[in-house]
Amino acid sequence: MAEHFRRTDPRYDRRLDVEILLDGKKHVATSKNLSLGGMFVEIVDPLPVQTTVQVRFRVPTQPEPIDVTGEIRWVERAPAGQAAGMGIRFHGLRARDVWALNRFFQS
Repeated sequence: MAEHFRRTDPRYDRRLDVEILLDGKKHVATSKNLSLGGMFVEIVDPLPVQTTVQVRFRVPTQPEPIDVTGEIRWVERAPAGQAAGMGIRFHGLRARDVWALNRFFQS
């Protein structure tokens, strides 16, 4: 069972394509839910807990992608044929990204 951390930001169910970059390698994922503090992504091969990654995704309320550093906080393993996932905590969203995300959550 995944360890859950105290969250201060509300989570919103949103499906977005997400690129996770680590050591020059791109991992493709899909967000399951999203907040100003982080996101949970479904991914075939989750990365280790405490790994620092670069996260890139687009929202319809902003033309440029959101590009933020994050840390893998927990991992959810899955049986064969099912989606595994991982929770990522963001480190310092830019003000324009916070604005765009808040508009996206209201839509």
